[in-house]
Amino acid sequence: MIEAISARDIAVSGLRAQRMRMNVIANNLANAETTRTPDGGGAFRRQLTILRGEQIRRGANPQKLGVRVKKIVPDATPLRTVFDPQHPDADPDGYVQYPNVNVVVEMVDLISAQRAYEANIAVIVSSSRMRQRALEIIQR
Repeated sequence: MIEAISARDIAVSGLRAQRMRMNVIANNLANAETTRTPDGGGAFRRQLTILRGEQIRRGANPQKLGVRVKKIVPDATPLRTVFDPQHPDADPDGYVQYPNVNVVVEMVDLISAQRAYEANIAVIVSSSRMRQRALEIIQR
């Protein structure tokens, strides 16, 4: 028996993925000035959320459809270097390495994730309305 692919289920997977993306962005913003990680490994590195979707095709496993967080990876762009010899994390030359987090970029990413989240909610609401309307038609 072939299991039906539901737009609602795909939208729910999108909600989960965008929620995780927003959490990663919030973590980036929270650590935008962190010059030393708890393990002493230097400045915080911005994290990126890699999303993955399965193509809808004949014989596809419905459990794998939708969008998923494939992985969260550190951004390889260079850290920001600032001359501040008084800072406790300054190197011998007086430079401090700050995270490669750009607050403006993070805010744009956050708005994008929020809009995608809202779009997935709209799909769920529309799906529910269509289902309700179909039931009303059947009852007539």
